[in-house]
Amino acid sequence: MSRSLPTTLAALILAAPIIGCGGGGGGNDDAGATAGETDGSGATEGTAGTAPTEGGGTDTSADTEGPAPVSCDDGPQPGPMPRLVRLTHRQYDLTVADLFKTTFDPRPSAEFLADPAVAGFDNNAVQMVVKDRLGRDYRRAAERLAGEAVAPDVLAGILPCQPEGDGSQCAAQFVAEFGRRAFRRPLTAAERTTYAGLFTQGQGLYPEGTPFEQGIRFIIEAMLQSGHFLYRVELSDALDGEVIPLSGYEVASRLSYLLWGSMPDDVLLAAAEAGELDTPAGLEAQARRLLDSPKAEAPVADFHRQWLELDKVDNLQKNTDLYPEFTGALADAMREETQQFVRHVVFELEGDYAALLTAPVTFVNAELAALYGVQGEFGAEFTEAALDPQRRAGLLTQPSFLATHAYQSSSSPIFRGAFVQKQILCTPPPPPPGGIDPNLPPPGDDIVTTRDQVEAHTQLDPYCAGCHKSIINPPGFAFEHYDALGKWRDLDNGAPVDASGELVSGAWVFSFTDAVDMVNQIAESDNGTRCYLTNWFRYGYGRDVAPIDRCTIDALDAELAASGYNIKELLVSLTLTRTFRFRAVEE
Repeated sequence: MSRSLPTTLAALILAAPIIGCGGGGGGNDDAGATAGETDGSGATEGTAGTAPTEGGGTDTSADTEGPAPVSCDDGPQPGPMPRLVRLTHRQYDLTVADLFKTTFDPRPSAEFLADPAVAGFDNNAVQMVVKDRLGRDYRRAAERLAGEAVAPDVLAGILPCQPEGDGSQCAAQFVAEFGRRAFRRPLTAAERTTYAGLFTQGQGLYPEGTPFEQGIRFIIEAMLQSGHFLYRVELSDALDGEVIPLSGYEVASRLSYLLWGSMPDDVLLAAAEAGELDTPAGLEAQARRLLDSPKAEAPVADFHRQWLELDKVDNLQKNTDLYPEFTGALADAMREETQQFVRHVVFELEGDYAALLTAPVTFVNAELAALYGVQGEFGAEFTEAALDPQRRAGLLTQPSFLATHAYQSSSSPIFRGAFVQKQILCTPPPPPPGGIDPNLPPPGDDIVTTRDQVEAHTQLDPYCAGCHKSIINPPGFAFEHYDALGKWRDLDNGAPVDASGELVSGAWVFSFTDAVDMVNQIAESDNGTRCYLTNWFRYGYGRDVAPIDRCTIDALDAELAASGYNIKELLVSLTLTRTFRFRAVEE
């Protein structure tokens, strides 16, 4: 709606820490491309990256000539983190749904500009600033949500009392109880007075509703624009040695947004008030409770969506002359298959990292069953199906990965190999030199298969061969039994497929016969498990890895390796670190 804000509300919003200052708004983290290839369309494939270290991991130090290596003699310590962490758009939507105990259609964030991606994830706290456009979007969303919230069926679910007289006493109670949930902590006396004062100021501002509904609507509109709603605010500053312990309410918000992607529930807020989150045992008990809820599926799905680049399915296109079975519905099914598989492994099987990469089962509807060649009666619903363990193993042999990391008319070893190095092994190849010719040579007498084309293209120039021969190409060649749609094939252009190779990832060198052999070795390797943990660290803590974080990751890696790298245990372990429970002292 269009109107002038009363002075009280304008001051209230401006006083709250909503608008971020300084630096850019981030952007896609793919800053460069690997030595490329095209299928004739001029599209170059590649990936951004940091050079692999000698130890098999990625060098995450920002200054290679700066501070001395971090010592872990004093144990893991918290890394740098902003005191104000804006909710991501997905967290905003989930929080609004929980706050009002209803879902909104369309999603409140549907028209927001996309959150910037950094190090593969769109929840990097440093980049989650609020610029003018987003500030206006928040205002429009608040106005819309407040209007929908005072509809009788919604208001009845969030109102703690029945209004009597002028309704001011009920409004004051609403401010205290709704505000506690919206701000994820009790309101101060000054805040309760200020927001209660908006009740009378809101009456007459809107063309519809009773005076009571208008007053409540104005309160809601103001709270939804406060920095205390839009951000996770961490203002604790009492020192405990050289770190700052977070308050119970701050820990509660960290916990719920990590494991639910949304606000704390009443049980978690009560635990914070009672001091139960001040001890590792109390925190662990709440973490396990949250993971037992269906709400825990949302952040797990969101992590794997971003880690596996599932959003590429949305723009998937194939040459329908070569692949007449490809449709938009089949692309949607590919995404749904992977999401159901992840949910099955993590929550139904309570499985580990190895199961995620190697389980020869999946979920198919009729279209996907035909693509896999699975026999049986299948319809529109997704059904669990056993796959041939000689041909399929976990996430990386599913069409959602294989089809999105391929061309419209052919497979792409470089796309697939670069993904494995970057996302699965955390040893991304460096960017390519400038001025390269991205076009593959055409088939000929000595160049028959896609593998022949890629080898001829990338191994002539010694500079290109340095990365392609042992780093990028081999893991891509492992998937040559799968065509551009992800279907199994024994022949490529009439010649037998060769999916064998020897892969270098940091200091790790291993040989394989095909993709199933390769992913089984990765699933059991320290390189694979540590990379998966590192990605969860980035996503779960909302920032990239700092040098000091090596100590925390080392400790987590050792703990999880001993227990088999169970994924739910990984999530619990993330909540028990000093990095999670404490803040570093700012310089």
